[in-house]
Amino acid sequence: MSRPVIIDCDPGIDDALALLLAAGLPDITLMAVTTVAGNRPVDITARNARRILDLAGLAEVPVYAGAARPFGYPEARCNLVHGADGLGGVAIAQQSSIADGHAAIALARLLSEAPAGTIDLVAIGPLTNLALCEMLAPGSLARARHVLVMGGALRVPGNITPAAEFNFHADPTAARMVCEAGAQLLLFPLDVTSQAVMHPDWIAAFARAQTACARAAGAMLDAYALLDPLLHDACPVAWLERPDLFGAEDCHLQVDWRDGPSAGHVQAWFGERDDIPGALNVRALTTVDNDGLLALVADAIGRLP
Repeated sequence: MSRPVIIDCDPGIDDALALLLAAGLPDITLMAVTTVAGNRPVDITARNARRILDLAGLAEVPVYAGAARPFGYPEARCNLVHGADGLGGVAIAQQSSIADGHAAIALARLLSEAPAGTIDLVAIGPLTNLALCEMLAPGSLARARHVLVMGGALRVPGNITPAAEFNFHADPTAARMVCEAGAQLLLFPLDVTSQAVMHPDWIAAFARAQTACARAAGAMLDAYALLDPLLHDACPVAWLERPDLFGAEDCHLQVDWRDGPSAGHVQAWFGERDDIPGALNVRALTTVDNDGLLALVADAIGRLP
């Protein structure tokens, strides 16, 4: 049976790859895509998500723009690792319009309308939209089948500060709120995504492909892979199709939401410890079969037009 999925993202090249992966997986039905300020400001991330879905032939999937800045900060914490346009300067036409309404309101509505435990919510950017959704309609995130989050760093250093991974650092208050919302949370931290390494020959194969989606993927990766050759955001989408590719551990997780050098830092107590300060609230993915992941992504994108 096809699995209904919502993706909250901040495209970004790795987000674009995750969207193409979702579009190419036959067992996934994208209900909506919501966007947040992160890799680029929210008006750009919304346009980029729309462009990628249009390229993949999914003009009917709505894209909702959401939070323009995080809790407690006057501006979004963006970066330029994906280029000024967020897609490495690769020209992809936008053919459809951004949907009316705020992403957080759309998330609350979609989760309330569907039977509980039926929608998988994948979050691969800062978690502001999810936190706003939970504030608007408490208990919304717990209605999802799973909430799959790419974020945090548990046993490894951060990638934006020594203490924190980018998505959690971009909005640490939202990260804390989502992790404590009582959802069935699957966390894909840097511990696992740092194992999802893109090889040069794997990237080069996209450039030789005959389809528009594969060629666009190759062009975007040419602009990105030298800076960060990791498939961060593809991991939670891949789990939906192939959970057997991943290993996991249960833990109690807390996020430092305070401003300062430790903002976004994750403290995790794993199940084998005796001093856990609370219930196990997160299933953290810690290993991945990288060859299997690369094969899955290449095969899925190869199915697209």
